[in-house]
Amino acid sequence: MTPSFPAAARVAVVCSLASALASAPVRAQDTEAPAPVPAPAPIETPAAPAKPSAATSQDPDALVLSTPPPATRPLFALGSDTYFISPVLSIAGGFHSEHLLANPLPEKEGRLTTVAISRFGAQGRLGSYVTFHSEFERNLRSHGSGIWEGTASLSVRDQVLRLQRWGATVEAGIVLDPASVDFFSAHIGDLLLADKYTRDPLLYSGFSRGQGAQVRYSRWGFTAGLSFTEANPLSTSASYMVGGAFGGNSRFWERPLGTFRNGQPDDDLHFRVIAPSLSYEHPAFEAKAMAQVFHINYQTNSKQDPPLDGYNLRGNLKLKLKGLIPSMPFEVTPFVNVARVRNEVVNSATGYANTLLETPFDALTVSGGLDVFFHGRSGVGVHVTRVADHTPSFVPPTGSTPASEPVLATTTTYVNVGATWWMFDQVALGARVATFTREIQGKPEAEERDLSAFLTLRMIL
Repeated sequence: MTPSFPAAARVAVVCSLASALASAPVRAQDTEAPAPVPAPAPIETPAAPAKPSAATSQDPDALVLSTPPPATRPLFALGSDTYFISPVLSIAGGFHSEHLLANPLPEKEGRLTTVAISRFGAQGRLGSYVTFHSEFERNLRSHGSGIWEGTASLSVRDQVLRLQRWGATVEAGIVLDPASVDFFSAHIGDLLLADKYTRDPLLYSGFSRGQGAQVRYSRWGFTAGLSFTEANPLSTSASYMVGGAFGGNSRFWERPLGTFRNGQPDDDLHFRVIAPSLSYEHPAFEAKAMAQVFHINYQTNSKQDPPLDGYNLRGNLKLKLKGLIPSMPFEVTPFVNVARVRNEVVNSATGYANTLLETPFDALTVSGGLDVFFHGRSGVGVHVTRVADHTPSFVPPTGSTPASEPVLATTTTYVNVGATWWMFDQVALGARVATFTREIQGKPEAEERDLSAFLTLRMIL
């Protein structure tokens, strides 16, 4: 299905601790005269918080990241300042016009679809150091196919328990690694980044939301992080980046879906990901670097199959440029992302079981764009992503012809141009044009190209 992905939380912890210390009772010494009763401190009206800039209040945080609940009770909440629960709710709907320009099925037609998606749950704070976030999603699905009886598609998003103190954060559950999220345009989130034009580019580059645990430590603008996942490939979105000839498909995440047993995906695969990262946030720019190292047990029912190893190296940079047109301030945020994944591939040819190909799978994902903000969060943006992958296969020797490992090159391009008008604090009108192109070297008949337009309303609490 980002987007951000804890300085406010640290401030909240320090403020809460200071308040607790200041209000702690002081035991009077045993004297003949009673201790004087101190006069109550005057109640001071807290100063209004500084209004965040467009770059720090834009959509990506709400669309992708489960940001920590605020230090004080939000507007929609039950409880006190440090013990409260508040709803999580996002709804988006509108129109999607799809035009097929080239397709392997030449008779297939485009269509106009009314679309809808929602996310719901709860978040809260349990004292000074503990927060939680629980969120589910009613999926977008293709052409409105997820609304009728028995077909509704629900998925689990973040289910995280978070501990924070002294700049350190520990999380467990279904967690999202903020360092794994590419920078993207805030104005392409009209459908909460759930359509193929916005979701798939993030997944190709290593977007990681999944079952596991992670730790982070922040100081002087730097954040060092380490996340860990070890489970079925479907336990984490990071499996999407792994490529190769897995059961005839080019991406690893499809392999567990090949055979369902008792309504459950295959459970004979195991996937481990260890991901250290380093991020830096400055008023003028943000930068992230990350390495995702993974290990695959392709067949847990056998000890004869070789393990598959791989890695993904990522880098991200975003600038925050401010300007002023007469009587109208604006902000421009250009960004660029690069991700390079490389992993071993199992030889699936008959008679070559339990062997690896000498040629690895290789993919390079490059994306970039910029946002222009006027009057706060409203504005326009563009985002372009190019994914170039090389998938090896195996041709057995025949006669005097030796075995070979030809490589299939595929290039996929996504272009999004969007505009957002925030009519109210929680409600926005969005318009977007998006294109998708997939070209396979040597197979012009397999080319795919389409053009889509979106017009939507969305609400984010």
